[in-house]
This record gives sequence, C-alpha cells and structure tokens, in this order.
Amino acid sequence: MKKNLLLLALAGTIGAGSLGAQTLPEGMTALLPAGVTVNLDQNKKFYAQKNLCVAGSPEKGYYAFFQATDADHGEELWITDGTPAGTRMVKDINPGVATSNIQYLTRFNDKVVFGANDGEYGTELWISDGTEEGTHMVMDIHELESSNPIGFQQLDENHMVFFATNMDSENASTNQQWLWITDGTEEGTRLVKEVDCNFPGQEEGDNRWGANMRVGRKVFFKAEESDKTGVTHGVELWVTDGTEEGTYMVKDINTEKNASKDDGSTNGPALAHMQNFYNEKLFFKAWSLESGNEPWAYDLKTGECYEIFNTQDIVNEAGIGVGGGVTMVGEPYKGMICFRANDGIHGAELGWTNCEKGNFGFWDIYSEEPSQEKNSYPDTGVVFDDLYIFCAADGFDANMPNNHGGELRCFDGEKVWLQNDFAAGTLCNWVKEPLVVGGSMYWWCEQGIDGTNATKTKLCRLDAYDQMPVIVSDFDPNGDLVYCLRNLNGDLLFTSGATGNLYCYHYRQPNYDPTKNPDVMEVVFDPNNPASVETVVSESSDKGNGIVTVTPNPVVDSFRINLGLQAETVTLHNVAGALAKSVDTPEDNTVSVDGLSSGLYILTVKAGDKTFNGKVIVK
Repeated sequence: MKKNLLLLALAGTIGAGSLGAQTLPEGMTALLPAGVTVNLDQNKKFYAQKNLCVAGSPEKGYYAFFQATDADHGEELWITDGTPAGTRMVKDINPGVATSNIQYLTRFNDKVVFGANDGEYGTELWISDGTEEGTHMVMDIHELESSNPIGFQQLDENHMVFFATNMDSENASTNQQWLWITDGTEEGTRLVKEVDCNFPGQEEGDNRWGANMRVGRKVFFKAEESDKTGVTHGVELWVTDGTEEGTYMVKDINTEKNASKDDGSTNGPALAHMQNFYNEKLFFKAWSLESGNEPWAYDLKTGECYEIFNTQDIVNEAGIGVGGGVTMVGEPYKGMICFRANDGIHGAELGWTNCEKGNFGFWDIYSEEPSQEKNSYPDTGVVFDDLYIFCAADGFDANMPNNHGGELRCFDGEKVWLQNDFAAGTLCNWVKEPLVVGGSMYWWCEQGIDGTNATKTKLCRLDAYDQMPVIVSDFDPNGDLVYCLRNLNGDLLFTSGATGNLYCYHYRQPNYDPTKNPDVMEVVFDPNNPASVETVVSESSDKGNGIVTVTPNPVVDSFRINLGLQAETVTLHNVAGALAKSVDTPEDNTVSVDGLSSGLYILTVKAGDKTFNGKVIVK
C-alpha cells in the first residue's frame, strides 16, 4: 500500500497536450495520455451537458465517467479509476473521428445513463457499466429523429426518470419533451405521461441544483400540461412516482393571469433552486402574485405545498408582492437550509430556514449603513468540520478595519464569522465549487488571492476550519482554470482548462479523521433515513451492514472502531472466507490495514458480550 502511494507521488507530471511537463504536488497525478483532451462543462450543475460523473458501489468500487477526444476518435465516453493505467476510452460509439456527442452523464447505481449519437439512430438513450460490451443504446425512442433524452434523475433503487421527445410529442405544437422512465432495459423503458417537461429551465447564477430533484422515492420537476390537453397553469411544480396516476401538478403557485391568452391560463412561478431536505421535504424558490420570489417547501408526509416565509412582506403599487429572492442554496445543515436572501432591510445576506411555516433566520454580514445597499452576496456553501462554510463579502473599503472583501465565512447555526483573510486586505477569494473530499475542503478561487492572474482559478484546500487555506495547483501563470471538482473514492478528481487534462489528487491531512468529515458516496432513498454513510463500526450500525471505507492515508492507514468500549478482538476475512488480519485489544480501538491488498473484507468486532459485524473496503 505504501509503495502504491509512492508511485502516485512520483508520477506527477502534466501530460502532453498541456503546457508541457511540470512537476505536480505530491499525490497529484495527470490521468490522460498524450494527445487526449477532456471535454467538460465549467460548472457543478448536476445536469451539466458535459459532465464528470462518479458511479459505482461499495462492493465494486467507484469510477468516473467523462467525455474526451483524441486524434483517432471524436468525443467519446471515457472512464477512470483515478490512475493513469485505469484511464481509458470505454467505447467508440460513433466509429472513427466522428463524435458521439455524449450528453448529460448521470449516475444510475454502478452504471451511467446518457444521451449519445452513434451516427445511425440520432441522439438516443444509452447506458454503460464501464465496459465496451456493457455500453449500448437502451431504446430508439424517436424512430425518425433524435429523442434528445435529458433531465435524468434516479427515482428509486431500480428506476430512472427522464425527459424525451418521441414522434407524438414532435408533432405537438412546441416539440415537447415528455416524462419517461427506464430500468436500463428496452422492455423496462416507457412513456409515463404526456406532460411537457421544462429542463434545464431557468437557472440563476451558478446554481448547482437543477430543475428537478429527488426526495425519497419521488421526483419533483418543472412542467406544464402538453398542448394536447391545453396549457392552463404555466410551468408549475409537478411530482412523479413513476406511474401515470402518480404524476400530477402539485400546486398552481402563480395564479397571475396570462395576458397573452384569453382562456383563463395563468403564468408559471419561475421555479428554481430545488434541494432535498433530509428526504422529508422539497425546498425550492417560487414566485407568487402575493409575495414575489420567496422560499417554498413541499412536505412528503402531509402532501402540503406552502410558502415558508415572506421575507419582504410588502406589495408594490400594482399590488404585487415584492419578494426577497432565493439563490445560492446550500446543502442541509443542522436541520436547516442556508441560502442568499434579502429581507428588504439588510440587502442580499445569509438566510436560513428549517422548512417549517414561518421559520426564517438572517445574518447581516456586510452591516455598514445604509445596510440595504451593502450586500455580502453569500455563495453556496458546504458542511465542513460541523460548520456551514461559504463565501461572502463584508466590504471593499481599505479604510474600514472590518472590510476583508469576499472570503470564506463560518456559520454554526447561530452566528457568522470570518474564516481567514486569505486574499489579504479587501482583495477577494470568491470561492467556487466548494467540496469536501478525504477530510479536507476544496474549491477554486474565482478572482485570485493577490489581485493578479497568478493565483486566479487555482485549486485551494482547507484542512480544518481554523487553519489558513493553501493553494494546491500551479499549472499556468495566467490562471489554472480549475473546475469540475468531484469525489472519487475519497480522492479529489478535477480538470484544468489551462491544460485540458484530468487530475486525481490523493491527499490526507496528518490528523485525518474519517468520522469527522465522512465521504458520502451512496444515495439513500428511504424518506425515514436521512442520507448518511457509516465510516466506523458503531453501536448504532445495523448489524451486518456497517461499512467502513478505508482510503490509504499517507500518514496512517487505519480505521477506528467507535463503540464507547474497548474492542477485545478484531478480525478481517476476505470474501473467500480466509483470515486476513486479527488484532487483540487494539490500542485506541484503531486498526491498521497496512499490508492488506485492495478489496472487500468482512469485519467482526467482539467487545464484552457483544459482537458487531460490518465490511471494510481498502482502496
């Protein structure tokens, strides 16, 4: 295991097609061979047309799928396990130098689904398990043209919903995309309902949440009735459980009359920024005649759709509500959702809610008077070190002692404070694509920390909330153009527009504790079980189901057993049943996996009169 880590460290040079050979930081590896260029969209939207998509399972491991081009092939499907040797083209879907135009790669358990053009059938629904023989067209949905499948969203453990055009919808007046479902087979792919789905629809800023969202085993999406039934409500919130009878409009949120029609039709509520709230509720932004743009929620248990809070409870001269707006929505944190809001008094600042009616909190970061004209513009954050960490500005006047420009901020559920003045003075860091991987927080800085291109769009890392961040990448003095940050088995996967290459960064901080900032790789569909992943065997673990994923740490290759009592014996058996390791009374309940080969092991822990079982995956 240590030898493998050494090889990673020594392999660090930027490949051909980049800026030439350069030494990379220890643990960073350029993955693409000479003459290959990665093709990815520069954002973190889950529905990016050219996506970097991680798929897999705890038993099989995880891989990343992407689009790349070389001299002999057009843009085709590629895969990587995070090593140069494990990076290859999956299949030449459109043979020769022609491109298959891979679109909207989306995880479907340990496979990916996507749209592709093989040169014969047009752009249709495809699936891949990462092998050439396991990559094929699922169904020719549109027999004469392209169905252009889009908006993929996994519904449950075995089904994916998406939007596509067939012959009937093409003949409709607006060339509509209707709702479909698939299990990955032709016989399991069918039309759910003739409802015109709007995707990607309205996106604001660098919103990373799309126009549809799974909550539990239902998918919420933007749609309007097809022209065959008559448009009456505009683009509103819909929901599906995969059946025609279970697919319907949730609520006519915007009741404002459509002035262009005389049939009583109403306008849509400009839906955006959907987020899964602990598999219990859907959080989203919507516009209503009474309140304007405000935060809304749908409760899965009660079936109620409601406005959470009217942040600006006033109306204009026309009697229309003046909304506070909702953008830059973060992941759930301590039972709340954080987002950019405006209460009409303090400007665009940090707001939060627990998604219950009437619940709304607010923190004025840029608090100078007049406050309404002083906006901190908080961006999307992530949960790190049990804090919600995000980027916002507290002022740009060098004469003001508390002005630090756009920097990382920490929120503990009650108060906000400056993480560090990383870009000194009033210069701005402006954190983009924040992501927690392998116990550290990563991002790329939009403006650079020294006011020049020398640090612009470079990869940055934070090892603890109270430490100074560091710059990791150094590809180009004019900016590295780092983007598409992803978690691959606890390692950071990303690309650089400056080099056209794809990189894997294996790093673990010296005091890395996988229980503190766990890498969440699996999707949980149970609405009664918030998304989580076991990183240690504990008393709360389901017997036989506790999973420990051990990613090699340059400092310590080990895992900790968190039982609240001393483990007496710990055994690891391989999948064939052979004993691989046995430890008696491990010190600090910590077990080393140094010397074990990569793979799956069955874990048994005996402590007193109790026995705990689980799995250990060594990577």
